[in-house]
Amino acid sequence: MPRGPLSTDFTRLRAVTNAHQRGRKFEQLLERLFQQAHFRVDRDAGIAAPRQTDLVARYGDVWYLIEAKWQNAPADVDVFDAVLRRLQRAASSQVIGVIVSVSGFTDTVIEEAAKCRGQELVLLLGEEELAEVLAAPASVAGLLHRKREQLVTHGRVHLAAGAKPRRRRRRPSTDLPASDLRLLGTDLAPLTYVAGDGGFTDLVFVQELPDVDWVPADGSGVCLDLPIGAFDENGLADLLSALASLGWTTSQPQWAIQQATRNWHGVGAREFLDTLRAWKERYDGLDEGDVHHTEKVTYVDTFQDGGFYTLAADVASHPSRMVQHCNVSFQLTGIPLDTQPLRHVFEQFDAVGTGYFRPMTAKAVTRDWLPEPLPLEVIGYLVSHDPFPFDELDLADDEAADLPKPPDEWVIGIVAKNPLRDTDVASAPDGWPGELESSSIIVCSLRSHHPLNDIPDGYRLYTWEQARTTDARVLRPVADW
Repeated sequence: MPRGPLSTDFTRLRAVTNAHQRGRKFEQLLERLFQQAHFRVDRDAGIAAPRQTDLVARYGDVWYLIEAKWQNAPADVDVFDAVLRRLQRAASSQVIGVIVSVSGFTDTVIEEAAKCRGQELVLLLGEEELAEVLAAPASVAGLLHRKREQLVTHGRVHLAAGAKPRRRRRRPSTDLPASDLRLLGTDLAPLTYVAGDGGFTDLVFVQELPDVDWVPADGSGVCLDLPIGAFDENGLADLLSALASLGWTTSQPQWAIQQATRNWHGVGAREFLDTLRAWKERYDGLDEGDVHHTEKVTYVDTFQDGGFYTLAADVASHPSRMVQHCNVSFQLTGIPLDTQPLRHVFEQFDAVGTGYFRPMTAKAVTRDWLPEPLPLEVIGYLVSHDPFPFDELDLADDEAADLPKPPDEWVIGIVAKNPLRDTDVASAPDGWPGELESSSIIVCSLRSHHPLNDIPDGYRLYTWEQARTTDARVLRPVADW
């Protein structure tokens, strides 16, 4: 992590031998840190009068009483008790104590802090964490929030220094919503995914592409990016689960996983996680030179109230399955009045930096069409079950007897060979994504659905829609029969 001026000043403080002078300069350094983290900071404030504390910082509606310690020995229980008494005098659940100790903490202090889960909360911040936030001041608010969550919810003191890393629970794919789409081969056998030749692109197919500009009011949609810090494959599962808990994972997400010469496309959150984890099986049959050290994943889903998001990540192609980059890009019809759900995701997943709503300067969704429809060679079907099956309709027996029974399953999309693969750029239709040059397959939405038991003689590609997010191109080819 790059060193900034706060980190440099912290290193210089180590050379100060006068303990009183070093302590005073350390308080000044913390004051600058919290100011740069956009806290309102007061020194020697009277919130816990008659006893003063080193710093008082406010972020939103929460006040923090901050005690700075740089001693030769770890902060002991006397320091903890002094901060606790000040909190008791403040008598407010919106005031939280923070002890920043460069020399660490005794075991007794850690045990006492874990016991305080009522109105008085004392958070502990050691040298390792201090060095991290000095290098990235914007991360202070998120770190304090995580410490508070760990203490209140789990009774654990969140401390990086000397802490043993906890193994992340392997979340089962059944924790994610079930897909109401089925992917079938031409023999109508179920498929987990379809695979084809291809390279690294940022392209992912969808069945529906919401236009966030298509609203009665003037103006344009907005984008909000959530860059996630490095974690592993299981962290992606936790991220999807958190999005699902907020109602942001539907039953029809689509995704793509890409290697140097091979791509895998599918539908469903559960299927995505299972396919991601089955990386060794997916690599069977690939030459060693065809496997890059990372694979690219792109996942797209919609909001029920309009808009969509893409999740793009680079995942290591070895047993660690570490995620080297991850970004969730939200495409919204506007700035929501209630931003708390978005803030919750930011805080829970250690978002890197500060999030900003950015207005879109171009059309959210563009639409193009072919001069003449192109015939398609089908290699798979996307099938949806009728949500209102005939057998469950409230009809009298004589009425039901007179009505023909409609089909329960409908083909709403197809997987086809790319009819424009290896097409010369000059001869490709205007607007056709260049990312498709190397892809052997496309996943199309059907303009007219048809029963699964009544497959037509052929399909043709007519139009396509596409949208651009920060890390992905979302494409909806539209075919008909």
